[in-house]
Amino acid sequence: MNTSSEERSRETFFSLMSKHLKQLYHFVRQEIGCFEAVGDLVTGEVTAEDVVDAVVLRAYREFVTEPSGRRVRGWLIRLAREQLETEVRRLKEERERSVQIEEDLAETPPQEEVSTLGEEILYFYEPEEDLKLEEVIPDLTVPTPEQEMETRELRSSVKASLTHMPREWRRTLMLHHIEGLEGAELAEAVGRPESELQHMLEQARNYLRERLVEAGCHFTTAA
Repeated sequence: MNTSSEERSRETFFSLMSKHLKQLYHFVRQEIGCFEAVGDLVTGEVTAEDVVDAVVLRAYREFVTEPSGRRVRGWLIRLAREQLETEVRRLKEERERSVQIEEDLAETPPQEEVSTLGEEILYFYEPEEDLKLEEVIPDLTVPTPEQEMETRELRSSVKASLTHMPREWRRTLMLHHIEGLEGAELAEAVGRPESELQHMLEQARNYLRERLVEAGCHFTTAA
């Protein structure tokens, strides 16, 4: 590839990236928040900036090799998902190798600190803010803005449900209902066959609904 071709390819690539960068950051931050909330990452161990930088570099290398025929959003989110999963595995393995039983026993924090740590992390992980619940569960009774206490309780229940939902279900649900991905684009983003998506979405909705029923949320029809 000559210099002028390289420049055109780079310009085309960054033009494409500029349209999707905000959404990519949003996805990565949500994923990091969830990994932290369930304890797979230590808070601050991985930043969205580092992940996006790695994704952009890998995306550029792939784009230069094959510049056309891509569903850009799904492709970038797939790269981000793979980068995050690789980082989480690597960091967990490093922690496991470095742990010594004697140090663990000596430095075990009080039980109260352990129990509140998850709550503190969960406080900053807010996937439910962008989720339109009336689209996911149409018969859920959503409080009005004036019902502040009920709204806080519902948000807390949704947040806990999403955090503990199987990762693939949660990711598929969020990408579909928040980011607007569907069909082949969604399939590439989550790394599953398109034929399985509807079933995964139904599983995610049913899981969320069941957890909200358990939390005492109200529905317009019998739960």
